[in-house]
Amino acid sequence: MIAKTMDMSILYVEDDKAVREGMHEFLGRRFDQIFLAENGAAGLDAYRINAPDIVMTDINMPVMDGLDMIRAILEQNDKAAIIVTSAYNEAVYLLGAIELGVSHYLMKPLDRDKLDASLKHCIEIVQKTRTLNERENTTNAFYQTINTLLDCGEKNITNAICLDSELERQLDQMIENILGCGVATTSHSPASLIMTLTHGLTGQPQWLWYEMEKDRSLQKACYLDHPKLNLDAPVGSHALFFVNDGEPLPDDPLLRLFVEHFDRHGKKLRNLIWYRNGSRIIFALDYPAPVTAGDAVVIKNLAMQIRFLDTISAEHHQTEEAFLYTITSLARAAEVNDEDTGNHILRVGQYCAAICRQIGYPDTMAKIIEQQSRLHDVGKIHISAEILKKPGKLADDEMSLMREHPVLGARIIGMHPRLEIARSIALHHHEHWDGSGYPYGLRGTAIPLDARIVAIADTYDALRNRRSYKPPFDHDTARRIIVEGDGRSNPSHFAPDILAIFKKNGEELDEIYERLATVE
Repeated sequence: MIAKTMDMSILYVEDDKAVREGMHEFLGRRFDQIFLAENGAAGLDAYRINAPDIVMTDINMPVMDGLDMIRAILEQNDKAAIIVTSAYNEAVYLLGAIELGVSHYLMKPLDRDKLDASLKHCIEIVQKTRTLNERENTTNAFYQTINTLLDCGEKNITNAICLDSELERQLDQMIENILGCGVATTSHSPASLIMTLTHGLTGQPQWLWYEMEKDRSLQKACYLDHPKLNLDAPVGSHALFFVNDGEPLPDDPLLRLFVEHFDRHGKKLRNLIWYRNGSRIIFALDYPAPVTAGDAVVIKNLAMQIRFLDTISAEHHQTEEAFLYTITSLARAAEVNDEDTGNHILRVGQYCAAICRQIGYPDTMAKIIEQQSRLHDVGKIHISAEILKKPGKLADDEMSLMREHPVLGARIIGMHPRLEIARSIALHHHEHWDGSGYPYGLRGTAIPLDARIVAIADTYDALRNRRSYKPPFDHDTARRIIVEGDGRSNPSHFAPDILAIFKKNGEELDEIYERLATVE
């Protein structure tokens, strides 16, 4: 007798009341929830309302027979677990059930041991399906997180201001407009503008001095001899003043310290605007004409624009960090049932970056491949632990399932342009230069370059690590196997130019492995 399954439900459809009630008692000792129906129509209604995990049904019944009910259920759920019971003189119905794809059928009178065996098999199928669905939901949640982060970034960070250098260019352009660079009439433009800007790496304020040259071009310099002011005031502490020549200074200690600093250097200030908000200061000075409240609003607007750009810059860095964190988390989720745990994905990424640098890739591109290569085996989340950790050679059907993981990985990653390289790597990193790889048997330059790089990096790390069918190899052994072949691996599997780089600079991969070796 199978143990009672508390989280499993079954629908039993039988037109004979006595048989139905007797089976209810039998099933009650095995299932937490039991639904009964006296014919196919009632059974179909019960299925649509309750969505039971297993269906057990007679065939020859009034109103709607079992075959019509099964057909309707399979249209709703083609993976439904169904057990058919039939009398010996109803073989024609059994053939109909088989044609529908029902794999569990029992002859009446029912043998309780055979029924238990069929129920146990159905329970196992349902439980495996649940596990697969849970994994898929987890993967989708991970990936949805990635998409949400990317969509948020795309909404708030345009191509014009997504990099720090471009952010600085945008700021300079705004300052040029304030100073009137290139404009003939400058009656409402200051001669100089001094400001603090939060440093992207240190988070500390740095001082910048902008001036308009005689040729109306912008001059910018770091202001090293700035007044030593305490800028620890909270963000909410702000002030905005405009002061014209001959007017008394407002009672603001930081503004007074600033003006006194210029006095000590023999410079007399006139027609100025002072804006402060926490550690942010903008000091526009030496307007050629008296300043007005309108000029002050312009400076305050500049401050708001700079703060917006600062926020975008910070969000960009945070989004990038979250993006990489999510990629790594998703990759580690795929490693749960694999032998390649620990730092495998980090090592493969750094091997790829090293090869990219040796090829001559820009650092930015090398970094992208390093990060996105972490998802090369994400499709293994759909492969069972029994296959991934099986000692010895895989059976043909097991190998077929294993060879599906590149396609499954590409499907998980999807078509988001930000993950185009990750998708390409996941789909093609098991293709071989000589055309003997999978899933498509691509050869030569038909294999994307990023996947060719990952192919040799992944093979090297697999050789360095212990597997169920082999011990871990040292660098020299792994190098020899890749360069000369060993039956499983062959040098014709790898792109000749990538293989040549590996031969010449393989020691760098050895250094990476030793630095990131997994402690067993």
